[in-house]
Amino acid sequence: MKIIIRPYEQQDVAAMVAIWNEVVEDGLAFPQEEGLTLESGNKFFAAQSRVAVAQGQENKKIYGLYILHPNNVGRVGHIANASYAVTKAARGLHIGELLVKDSQNI
Repeated sequence: MKIIIRPYEQQDVAAMVAIWNEVVEDGLAFPQEEGLTLESGNKFFAAQSRVAVAQGQENKKIYGLYILHPNNVGRVGHIANASYAVTKAARGLHIGELLVKDSQNI
């Protein structure tokens, strides 16, 4: 499967919310206890410094995403915080690795 990493677009948000919520429901990686809705997901992703998705080149399906934002403000605003999520069905296919590599090239 050929995967491309690209900036997210509005039409990706529903798939991104579903993937994000899978990770939240697992309860192992993200601090959130409540999942996102389409409305809160739109606001959440729009507030990030960078958001990218992993998309299947042939089928156009969204398999994962990452977000980047400053870890804090002021003198430490240059230190980034990143979160990565891959849909359960695609875990183990090295999509997370592609997302991490892309986020390091910003």
